[in-house]
Amino acid sequence: MLRAWRRDYGDAIAILEALRRAGYNAELRPLGGGFEVYMGMREIKRDPELVTKVCEVLKRMREKTVNKGKEWRVRAIARAMARLNCPAQGPRAQNKQQNTVIINRVVGPPGL
Repeated sequence: MLRAWRRDYGDAIAILEALRRAGYNAELRPLGGGFEVYMGMREIKRDPELVTKVCEVLKRMREKTVNKGKEWRVRAIARAMARLNCPAQGPRAQNKQQNTVIINRVVGPPGL
């Protein structure tokens, strides 16, 4: 799921409208004293260009999180990358099949 949280309702609506104008099926819900704009994984997978951008962001997030030592967060990011079939995540992962094997060893197969 791709999420953006904003305290101000107007800011959340602006994000929602921009996503909808771009052709995405985004939703809005109240959350924790603010509002969350979100899109499901299925919606993200429909657009290969969006998948590429999300994979790049996830890769940067993963690198920063590894440096901070937050293992649970690294696993969550790795699972998201596996679900999106992101390209190789390190030098040991030479191709998609090998990449999947490495992720499955770390976090388990998708859907668990």
